[in-house]
Amino acid sequence: MKPISHMRFLLALLSTVLLLAGSVFVIPLMGSSPAAAAGSTAADGTSADGGSGEGKSGGSEVAITLDEVTPWVDAKGTLKVRGTITNPTDEAISDPDLDLAMSMQKLDSGRKIESWKTDQSQNRSIADLENNGPDARKKAEEGSTGDSDPMTAVDTTFKDEIAAGSSAEFTISVPADDLGLQKSSPVSNWGPRGLSVQLGDATGRLASEVGFSTWYPSPKFDKTKISMLAPVTIPAHTSDGIIAPDDLDKAIGKDGSLTSIMNVLETPGVGIALDPRIIASFESAVAEPSEEDGSDPEESEEPSPQGTETATTGPDAQDTDPEANSNDEGGADGLSADEAEAEEKQRKRLDTWYQDFLAEAQSHTVIALPYGDPDQASLVDSDLESLGKFAQKQRQMVKDVLPKAKTDIAWPVAGSAQRDQLADFAKAGDQTVILSNNQQPSLAGVHDNAHSKTRITADAQSSIDTLITDTALAQQSAKIIGSDHPASGISELVATTAAIQAESPYRTRHLLLPMPRTAASANWEGTVKSVADAPWVDPSGIDDLLDTDPVPRGLLQSGADPKAIGSKAVHSLAETRATQKKFNSVFSDPASANTRLDRELLSCTSVAWTLEGSAKSCADDAQASSEKVRNSLYLEKGSSVLLVTGEETTIPVTIVNDSPAEATMSIRMKPKTPQLRAEPTETVVVPSQETMRVDVPVEGLANADVPTTIEMVATDDVVLPKNETLLVRVRADWENIGTAVVGLALAAVFVIGLIKTISRGRRKIPEQQLADAMARAQNDESETR
Repeated sequence: MKPISHMRFLLALLSTVLLLAGSVFVIPLMGSSPAAAAGSTAADGTSADGGSGEGKSGGSEVAITLDEVTPWVDAKGTLKVRGTITNPTDEAISDPDLDLAMSMQKLDSGRKIESWKTDQSQNRSIADLENNGPDARKKAEEGSTGDSDPMTAVDTTFKDEIAAGSSAEFTISVPADDLGLQKSSPVSNWGPRGLSVQLGDATGRLASEVGFSTWYPSPKFDKTKISMLAPVTIPAHTSDGIIAPDDLDKAIGKDGSLTSIMNVLETPGVGIALDPRIIASFESAVAEPSEEDGSDPEESEEPSPQGTETATTGPDAQDTDPEANSNDEGGADGLSADEAEAEEKQRKRLDTWYQDFLAEAQSHTVIALPYGDPDQASLVDSDLESLGKFAQKQRQMVKDVLPKAKTDIAWPVAGSAQRDQLADFAKAGDQTVILSNNQQPSLAGVHDNAHSKTRITADAQSSIDTLITDTALAQQSAKIIGSDHPASGISELVATTAAIQAESPYRTRHLLLPMPRTAASANWEGTVKSVADAPWVDPSGIDDLLDTDPVPRGLLQSGADPKAIGSKAVHSLAETRATQKKFNSVFSDPASANTRLDRELLSCTSVAWTLEGSAKSCADDAQASSEKVRNSLYLEKGSSVLLVTGEETTIPVTIVNDSPAEATMSIRMKPKTPQLRAEPTETVVVPSQETMRVDVPVEGLANADVPTTIEMVATDDVVLPKNETLLVRVRADWENIGTAVVGLALAAVFVIGLIKTISRGRRKIPEQQLADAMARAQNDESETR
């Protein structure tokens, strides 16, 4: 046995050590699960699933939301704050403490309100769970004698802890006497106060939320008039620019946008900015169903000589059940009896709401918006200028149902109107333009009357009336509308109106507060009612504002980064409009088709789309919708056709009209070689959702395989985009040629036989017989003489 060398021994030892070390590292890796790996935290502190890892144990933070805040309190009132505490973490909050603090100073300007929201160091506690909770109140009641005054109360649905992943509600009530606010010198002491609800535990503050309430010890001063303007519109793209009955039905239902509008109109003085699209949609939805539905075609229409091919007479007739609509389960329109009944109930429901709305609107100032509430300034300075003019003309629809409606007020997007555009509005017949106070600021340094004037020419020779919206109030109302918990925002909006009143308490002013230009929501009701109920506010109508004397304001300024339709969206809409209008000439009523198109495109130019930055997406939808309409008129693909030369005949072509309107056209066949001649057909009318067979006159001139293009042509010679190709095989008249060939063959056989007979002749007579015959002939001749 050979001795092991030192080198081999060292190598073996090293291999053993490495093998053992490898097993040590491999075993933990094999034991780790994919879930554990996925739950690991990245080096930047974020979890592998993208979570931020905030709050306790990597969860979200504890939060407070306010569901009710008393917007103002008088000397006999009670401040009430109600809300919800949410603990989404995986740890319970032990021994929580809840506290309500109030700002020590009144916040009598918008600047002070904004400053306090970020710096709440100047606060004092007015209620907390420890001193005003159920146990503390019970103890205080036991020690009192006789009738006691209302007490400050802090009530919660939790006691010793707020469990992990749970929510808890709270209600805090503080009588006016416990607020610590002075009742003397009301004009000096009244005003907004900031409120801060704070949650903490032994570790410190966990969450807080702010609100506002205005102390109002009945001061005596002139009230601020505020005109509120509520847009009545439902922004949405539809293929014909009309809102569908189902969507209208939803809007007038519980929590629907139009239901919210009706509730808003319960507040006197609220003005309405009415979109004609609402009128057009309801008029269409509540119209009595046509008696022609399911009936035979009108007898006054002369049938086309080519005939009409329907589902029961065409090539698919064998697949159609002639009894499909003969029972009680359905009608010619495809609706069952139950569906027809539901549709009729819906129609009556919509009609009832519509009539109630028109009756209620009679008592409010109504401003007729252009159709779809479009971004007017963007339309004026683009290829869609004519579309903007169409939208303005549609305002007459509102005037037709509400004769007192104003059709001479323009409302461009805040900050978007330029001086030359004001001139365009005036040229179009507008006498007033709604602007923001950022474009036409006050000269007094305080919030001033909303009714003013601005010049529309450089030489100041011409001017136009303006109504100036209050930007601060408008922006706050927009935030409220989009909030899931609007109580805090409403309290701030009311506090802001109080701060405006405090600027100049003995000066009468009239402000304009518009609601957001989108579909209404339940938050509108609370916003409008809270502002109108404020005792320092005098809600007034738009008519009252227009009747005031205009006050001077600063020169018209360009808005800071105003919203507008993107250039790509404008270009897309203009291109779609030009293409579709050309196509619409094929319809029997092109004017109605153009109206449907323009209404559809205007639904993509609405202010709501513009402010949300979604105009381009809507323009893409409109383009796709237009393409669908242009593809809805087409020819059925046919197989190749065999023709003979010298014969005039017809080739059948089937037109399919899947569009929503009747089409008028002729068919033109264009052969690519001269061996075939084709004539245009007569003009035919193809009803909507039907097919029609048309015969194209043709004549084969010479043998050839002729490719042809079949086109649909409108009455103004516009060729529709969906053409079809057909191969026509032109051949000679083989039947007549065959007869001639057979005849010639027979004649040839006869001639050949005759020639052969002649060429063969009679048999030859022997010479002896011939000599004898000649002799007899001579003898006979002699005897005769």
